[in-house]
Amino acid sequence: MATKAIQKIREELGDQPKDANRLIHLLNSKNRHELHELGVEDRTEEILKIKKVLSKRNLMLNLEEKCHKMQVGIDMFMTKFQILRDKALPNPVVIHDKLTTQLDYTDRLMKLAKEKSISSGIKSLPIGKVLYDTFELLFLLDHEVKYLFFTKTNSSKYA
Repeated sequence: MATKAIQKIREELGDQPKDANRLIHLLNSKNRHELHELGVEDRTEEILKIKKVLSKRNLMLNLEEKCHKMQVGIDMFMTKFQILRDKALPNPVVIHDKLTTQLDYTDRLMKLAKEKSISSGIKSLPIGKVLYDTFELLFLLDHEVKYLFFTKTNSSKYA
């Protein structure tokens, strides 16, 4: 959505920002009679119109920079989630590219863990290496989910 707005502003501005400083310098260098011959009745009003173009360009550039920073944060977050997806875990994206809440995702993971432990056919209580091998995935999951949901990203300060 923001990229569409940035593109629209770029199209509206066209080449105006490139010429703006030159036009301001031209208007400031001419006297009243020369401005009247050019069809400029109020120098200050014309300069303010030109400065609006520059302000709009600066706002667009700031928006573009913030969007880029947010996208980098989102990409890093989704890369970490990709690690979980690669381990054949439930997809955290539910509907329309929205993430589930931490509570819902933890519930889904617990159901998966129960299904895996039942299907693995453990008849006695595992100890030592067998215990670790059995629950290694759960230890990894616990760490990853806590890290992903409790670490604030840089993008949260722009929201």
